Amino acid sequence: MSKVIVFVHGAGSAKKEFYKETLAGLTELLGAKPNAVGVWYADLLNDGETKGKKGASLDGSEVENFKAAFSMLVHGDFNSLPHHERHNAAFIMPAQFLAEMIAMDLQQFADYLFASKTYNAIQTRMRDGLNKAIAMGDELVIAGHSLGSVVAFDCLRETAGNCNISTFFTLGSPLSKLRRLNIRTNDLGAIPGNLGEWLNLYDTTDPIANALGPMFPSRSFRLRDVFVDVETDPIRSHDYFHNEQTLAELAAAML
Repeated sequence: MSKVIVFVHGAGSAKKEFYKETLAGLTELLGAKPNAVGVWYADLLNDGETKGKKGASLDGSEVENFKAAFSMLVHGDFNSLPHHERHNAAFIMPAQFLAEMIAMDLQQFADYLFASKTYNAIQTRMRDGLNKAIAMGDELVIAGHSLGSVVAFDCLRETAGNCNISTFFTLGSPLSKLRRLNIRTNDLGAIPGNLGEWLNLYDTTDPIANALGPMFPSRSFRLRDVFVDVETDPIRSHDYFHNEQTLAELAAAML
């Protein structure tokens, strides 16, 4: 049975072939190049203004409220970590400075979450990517990073019944924070029926990510939170696609 891996990038200025380096690492681990599809949507996101490139105006107060609430969760999550898990770099930062470090990501999150034209355009790219992957193999492994994990999650809630997904990876996912802000629910729609396992990779120093098990309990598939030691710096700790542990988990899922 052949598997196809689907990569979905996160916020930022990702290039069209953003996944090629990760694919090269997988090829080295597996001894052969796996079938792969990249879902690219960076051109559909705005670059920091409150007006999307597609002309869909965002509600300024809604966006600012979202950013403020998300930033509060970031700081609260850092402060609630056990002392032995804390890295000094993450805790000497004032909340405002930390928010400024992730400001671009938050603006692009808002563009996707609140601008319907942007949301629909990105979801079209995601569905097209899944359809391409389905035509290439029997089983799918999906790896969504950061905002890409939300893009994949949203799509799978609607279309997972049409896919045979052996493993769904969320890497540095903000889904816990979005759930706590009531921007997403734990209603998984079509996901449970056609999903073998959900692996959520996260680093405690990552300002975006959290464990997801508590947010999506008692499901018919296995959701496993996996701590990945990416970095001690809060921004570099969000770079999962270049992490050896991540590559090992992706390679194991492709066997």
